[in-house]
Amino acid sequence: MLSRPKPGESEADLLHFQNQFLAARASPAVKIVKKADKRKGEEGSTDTETRPLKDHKDVVMLDDFPDTLPTLTPAPPKKSKIKSACVHFEDEDPEERLESHDQHITAVFSKIIERDTSALAVTMPVPTGDPFPRTFHRSEIKSEVKVGSGRKSIFAQKMAARRAAEKAATTPSAAECVQIRSAAPDALDPEGSAGGAPVPRIRVGKAGDFLISQRPCLITGEGLGSQKSEQEAQAIHKENLEKLRSMSEEEILQEQEKLLAQLDSSLVAFLKSRRGGNEGQKRELKMEQNRVEEFVKSLPMAQHGVGSSLSMQEASLEESVRKEENMKIEVTDDDLPVKPKKEWIHMDNVEFEKLEWMKDLPSPRQKKTKKGMQARFSLKGELIPVDADLPTHLGLHHHGEEAERAGYSLQELFHLSRSQVIQQRTLALQVLGHIVQKARAGEFASSLKGSVLHLLLDAGFLFLLRFSLDDAVDNVMAASVGALRALLVSLDDEKYLDWTFSWYQGMAAFPFVPNSEEEEEEEEEELNGTEKSRDKKIKDENKPDPDVARYDVVKGLLKTRIQHRLRYILEVVRPVPTVVLDILHILTHIARHSSEACSQLLDCPRLIDTIVREFLPTQWDPKVAEPGHLLTSLHGVACATAMKFIRVLASGGRNATARLLNKFEMKSRLSRFIAEDPLDLLLPREEAIRLSTEAFRLWAVAAGYGQACDLYRDLYPVLVRILQSLPELLSTCRGKSPMIELSVQRATAVVTLLIHVTQTAGYAAELQAKMSSNSSEDGEQIPPPPVAWNQVSGLQPFLETSLKQFLQEISQTETWQTLQPLTTTYVIYLGVYYSACSQQPSVNPIDCLEELERLTSEVLQPLLSQPAMHSMWDLLRPCSALCNPLSCSPAPESVFSIASLSCTGGKPPLSLVGSKSPFPFLTALLFLINSITHIHKGLTSKYSSVLGFRGLKDYLHQSWQTGPPSVTPSSAWILRHEYHLQYFVLALARRMASTCPDYAQHASLYHCVAMALLSRLLPGSEHLAYEVLLDLAFNPEFLP
Repeated sequence: MLSRPKPGESEADLLHFQNQFLAARASPAVKIVKKADKRKGEEGSTDTETRPLKDHKDVVMLDDFPDTLPTLTPAPPKKSKIKSACVHFEDEDPEERLESHDQHITAVFSKIIERDTSALAVTMPVPTGDPFPRTFHRSEIKSEVKVGSGRKSIFAQKMAARRAAEKAATTPSAAECVQIRSAAPDALDPEGSAGGAPVPRIRVGKAGDFLISQRPCLITGEGLGSQKSEQEAQAIHKENLEKLRSMSEEEILQEQEKLLAQLDSSLVAFLKSRRGGNEGQKRELKMEQNRVEEFVKSLPMAQHGVGSSLSMQEASLEESVRKEENMKIEVTDDDLPVKPKKEWIHMDNVEFEKLEWMKDLPSPRQKKTKKGMQARFSLKGELIPVDADLPTHLGLHHHGEEAERAGYSLQELFHLSRSQVIQQRTLALQVLGHIVQKARAGEFASSLKGSVLHLLLDAGFLFLLRFSLDDAVDNVMAASVGALRALLVSLDDEKYLDWTFSWYQGMAAFPFVPNSEEEEEEEEEELNGTEKSRDKKIKDENKPDPDVARYDVVKGLLKTRIQHRLRYILEVVRPVPTVVLDILHILTHIARHSSEACSQLLDCPRLIDTIVREFLPTQWDPKVAEPGHLLTSLHGVACATAMKFIRVLASGGRNATARLLNKFEMKSRLSRFIAEDPLDLLLPREEAIRLSTEAFRLWAVAAGYGQACDLYRDLYPVLVRILQSLPELLSTCRGKSPMIELSVQRATAVVTLLIHVTQTAGYAAELQAKMSSNSSEDGEQIPPPPVAWNQVSGLQPFLETSLKQFLQEISQTETWQTLQPLTTTYVIYLGVYYSACSQQPSVNPIDCLEELERLTSEVLQPLLSQPAMHSMWDLLRPCSALCNPLSCSPAPESVFSIASLSCTGGKPPLSLVGSKSPFPFLTALLFLINSITHIHKGLTSKYSSVLGFRGLKDYLHQSWQTGPPSVTPSSAWILRHEYHLQYFVLALARRMASTCPDYAQHASLYHCVAMALLSRLLPGSEHLAYEVLLDLAFNPEFLP
């Protein structure tokens, strides 16, 4: 048994004990093991009992303890990122590679430039006996120490006071820092003081800081390395000042321009930032300038009357307002609604500046400043006056800036719209939508400076709404849809477009494309239309969305795939009826943009399917038609707005109409909503009439393309029944029924449909003859429409009878104003009917001429002799857009990137599209007269009275002398209808000149109108330009 080592034994004794232990070969008390290498797996572990101890290492092994640590989770083998990132070659020398990556410490320290601190004063900390800096209590702050604005913490106030005290101890006096170029009063020239040369001008402001301050602004002298570095910098500064004083202002400006031209722009910006960033020097210069001003004021008036640039009358209004704003009002105990008590915790020393938020707000007042004040709006989007004192319970004072003023600014609303609180986001978007709606109505034009819509769009309002559309919260989504509808859609524009739909060629409207093109597109005028359109499309695809939306909002929204998001909202979210109607209005506006936009809407997966299935179903819940029924969901109920969207989409082209009719089964929907009377539809009566009206308009658009005419044969009894009921509108109109306007619009849509069906049927015989004669030739041929002339000719007696009855009411102003749209379509129908009738081989020409003579003698001549017709001709000039260019001027808040007709708020009655406008009826009447005189030239003299109306002559004389208004979407839409009337007047005058020599005296007037019209015609009126050039512009009978 070996004894344990004792405290007094040495290392030799310990080695002796170890040799004895090994020689005795006794079993050790512990086992010696070698730990397994984790990187080598199980191979590294060995059994120490069977393996001899070759290395003679002492390793302690504990009993009942595992040799290796248990693995918690299987982990992949570690890989070296550095090893995989480095690429080594076989012939590469490892030593060279090590030298290339290992830089000596001298290479690192050689790049360090040590700052010269030899001239700096070193201040040692004041030794104290405390182990840490001594803390101080707030009661130790002296009451007379007022630092900053009063809103700093106690610690910040203490530190600021300490720094101010240290700075005051080291800062030289003001007399040492300020030097005035002119001599002191006791050193002034006595001759100059007696009226000689005035004191030289003291330069102040940005340029004068160099001549006033004694310290350099940029040069500090720290890099000179000498003890007198600051004195050297001061001497350089004085030398610069002396040189500047010896130069005139022109020389200084010239040298400044030379320096700016020679120096790098980044260096100039750095120097300016160094000078502008030194706030301490700015305050010092301000104090020096104030002292200079006081000194100059103390001089006699003769010394600084002319030469001094410091005027006593330059105290501006803004400076006084700024001083008023910076004045701090002390808060006392009486100002607080809750009186603090010392018994409350931490209220032994009350800090009133921190309780300032509790006091009552001061009353708002108009600031006496020339600058505009920030606009603030109520939760309804109304502009709040500056001096309006509203109660705080309205929730309009929850903002930081101008706390006494009620309302929210646009910046605060933008901030709230990105809040994490759902209610704040929703409220902000709703208020912004109200503001946009009121701004488009022109309510802020006289109160605000600038355009609200321009400001919002420049700030990113469009994409704020687009991002909010992707919100998962229904309320935020609904608010963003409402704001987007207010930004894009004008319901008044849609109302007037529906009003002019049944005018002569009123179905065709210009696309809502902004007329501002980019410069790079204008440079490519040599390209043809197809190549230019393709190149423009490629450029738009490569541009970012904000750049595209900057000049075309709708195109920018389509780039963000807004149609897919709206489809998701309609199909999956299924919002309330208001949101559904807003989405349909937005889609209608997008469809009016261009045929390309219509194609993108048609190509959007499941968009049209969802609208047709959900909002144009063939059957729905009959409870919808019950009076007082609250409609909680519009899904599964027929909607007139959805039918209007399909109609506008079909107006995008023949291909779009064919896809809607065939792929989306709109033919069955047309039959469903046309065959049934609106009174029998299980819908509210107003909605049922609107739905039937839009169905007829959609059918009219399709019939204009020669499509859906096969429905005419199936629905012929329905059309006859409607035509037989049209005379009943007279009695309804006299009774002043509330639905009379909607009923007249529906009847107008029916007659418009018959106009296009009749026009299409007039080409059936011609197309059939061409197909029969060219049957043996190969090539694509246009098939004849499925409706023949004999199927439409039987409707003419119904319409002519109704026209005679309606024309008898022309002297009744109110009745005529209500029935004028329907009477206009009657007249257009007769013009189209007789134009097509004269071309039919199955019609006897003699019978056609006799009908025209009868129509002239029984209907038109009595109409022209009516006193009311004289009044209509006299209204041409007051209602003309050419004679009154301001009538089609853009709205106050119109934005060039959003096409608008500027009809917000309604058009005046005495305007081209107003309620008292004679243009639609007179254009239709002139169209009918031109059709009659073209077929029956012997009746031309019967209409000589038309050109003899004094109102027409005055209008023509004024129209060609006045310059046309600028081409905008609004003016183009209005002027197109006025040009139609002028063309028909000129066409009638040409026929009248060949038959009636008496009208040669007015040839110069008609020639001037023709030349003016030729220069003003808009795109889409090329056929009119051809006719004017062919028959009017160079006609010898018209030449003066």
